[in-house]
Amino acid sequence: MSALAQPPVRVLVVDDSEVFRNVLWAVVAATQGFEVVGTASSGREALFLVESLGPDLVLLDVQMPDIDGIETARRIRRRYPDVVVLLLTATRQAFLSDPSLTVEDKRELSSEWLLDFWRRHGQSRRR
Repeated sequence: MSALAQPPVRVLVVDDSEVFRNVLWAVVAATQGFEVVGTASSGREALFLVESLGPDLVLLDVQMPDIDGIETARRIRRRYPDVVVLLLTATRQAFLSDPSLTVEDKRELSSEWLLDFWRRHGQSRRR
C-alpha cells in the first residue's frame, strides 16, 4: 500500500500540562499522515483511552499524577503490544532499564522528527 493510500497514524497525546498537550497536538496535526484521536491528562485516563480509541502511537509524558508515564507505558505495552509508545520529558533524559521504551525531550519534537521516529519504530507494527 502506498503512503498516500495508508490510513493516518492514530495518535493519543498524554500530558498533565495543558500547554504541552496543545503543543504536542499541534505538532501531530501539522504532520502529514498523522491525526490526533484523543488527549489525556493522566496515566489512568490514557489507559482508558487506549482501550476505547485504539491509537497506533501514544505520546506520553514521563512525569504525571496518579500513574507515571513509565508505568503507564509498561501497562500499554503489556496489553497492546502493537501500540508504539514514546515517552516524553521536559527535564533531563530519564534512565530506563527497559530497551523497548524510548524517552525523548518533548521540547524538541517536530513534524520531521515524528515522521523519522515513526519510520524507525512504528511503521512495521501497523495493523
